[in-house]
Amino acid sequence: MNGAATRENPPWLFGILNIPYGAFNAVITLLIPFLLRKRGFAVNEIANMVAIAVLPNVWYVLWSPVVDLGLRRRTWVLIAAGTSAVCAWVAIAWTSASLPELAALLFAGNVVGMLLSSANGAILTTLDPTVRGRASGWYNAGNLGGGALGAGLTIWLAGFIGPFRLAAITLAIVFLPSLASLRVCEERRPRLKPGALFRAMARDVWSALKSPRTLAGLVFFLSPVGASAVSNLISSVGPDYHASDAQVAAVSGVLGGLLSALGCMGGGWLCDRMPRMAAYAASGASIAVFAVWMALGPATPVTYAGGYTGYSLATGFAYAAFTALVLDVLGKRSHAAGTSYSMLGASGNLPIAYMTWVDGQAYKLGGTRAMMGVDALTEGVGALLLLIFAGYATRRWFSGETGVGTSSLQGLKPEGSSAD
Repeated sequence: MNGAATRENPPWLFGILNIPYGAFNAVITLLIPFLLRKRGFAVNEIANMVAIAVLPNVWYVLWSPVVDLGLRRRTWVLIAAGTSAVCAWVAIAWTSASLPELAALLFAGNVVGMLLSSANGAILTTLDPTVRGRASGWYNAGNLGGGALGAGLTIWLAGFIGPFRLAAITLAIVFLPSLASLRVCEERRPRLKPGALFRAMARDVWSALKSPRTLAGLVFFLSPVGASAVSNLISSVGPDYHASDAQVAAVSGVLGGLLSALGCMGGGWLCDRMPRMAAYAASGASIAVFAVWMALGPATPVTYAGGYTGYSLATGFAYAAFTALVLDVLGKRSHAAGTSYSMLGASGNLPIAYMTWVDGQAYKLGGTRAMMGVDALTEGVGALLLLIFAGYATRRWFSGETGVGTSSLQGLKPEGSSAD
């Protein structure tokens, strides 16, 4: 292990750096809908507002190159967290706002807030390969755990305090963790004139796009494996298992988020001890096991709680494996680390979208058992196919694969890793 690299940017630091991202997303998808429902808005109206506010989650690759220009990435972390925190504060305190006004405000906050992913991703690419698994685990734990705890705390406080105090507390939850960026050690990037810098960034991005490493990675990232789409629907199927409202709230809310965070930590640890392509496939297989439990088990609260507990842990494993494999595919980028990371990171959102639709259609045709069965089938069969593909890709494109604690992609020098 590269001890110097670990001392400079220890893996745990990324868990703190990603709390603002998770906390602000929780404001959009959990806290604001909760407050709007109390104000009497219909669920479909709230859903439309949320759908607009989260659009930047898919398209942020279009403006992610700004983190590769001028300012240091840690400065972008502060800017993005500060902007999203202020937008969250205004949205909560401005109780008289209309839904279009709230949608526009949260959309704007999310446009800037998504730069947290680009900036943090760029910093992650500088880590020593032997600690990228653990760093990926911490990174995703900060997102899932931070969002779950932040949402749970603020929703609970909403019953005791007024909107202005709630807004101030939410602002602190979103922004204060970003101060950990002051602890980040960054290499100084070469100073280039604007024209030379844009050409260097374009070469960096093009080398990533045409690399066999990226093509192999996209097979994983665009597959349904690790999508964990049931997580988006789990709160709606509680009645099918005769689960009470309290049980649904616990399983799909804070508890589910914390279990996913724990899964991230365990998954990150495993990713440093086995080939990461294999870890990615294993995460999908583990999701399939618990989906089968929920598909075949009796329709009881025990099946619901026990099955989704395991599903949440496996989801965390999948998130950690995804980030670890993205970092291995990219290697170290000289000029466009944030842009390149965002491209691959955004690709992982597509399977979540299409598998949520597929699972929903399965539920429409055959109920909960059909939905869980389809999810189990796509995760399990997909994991097997990815494992076979990993062996082919390693033999065909990558030489010198090493053993435990290394990536399946090691053995080929990352393209675009040398300074221009």
